Amino acid sequence: MIGILNQICKGNNVVISDEFTGYDKLENSKYIHLKVDHTKMFVDGDIHTNTVESFWTIAKRAIYGIYHHVLVKYLQQYINEFSSRYNNRNITESFDIVLRNSIC
Repeated sequence: MIGILNQICKGNNVVISDEFTGYDKLENSKYIHLKVDHTKMFVDGDIHTNTVESFWTIAKRAIYGIYHHVLVKYLQQYINEFSSRYNNRNITESFDIVLRNSIC
């Protein structure tokens, strides 16, 4: 997990997780690790996992509802599509964005 974070993250980053013990490896890393213990609470100020849990819920529902199943070979492409949809979900001019991005 640390290797993947090192490839993706630049600089000092904050990683927020739940109480899953697999994340304990982050304690001795260069990352600031904040966690919320869901057995006690779901939000501690700005520390929560609600956003990422919401994203994965939407992505899973989209896979089941649109594609019904995916091949692991193409999984990153599906996630990229859902990431773009999620990041632009509040933008009403989506056609303008697609057009602008296709020209640049």
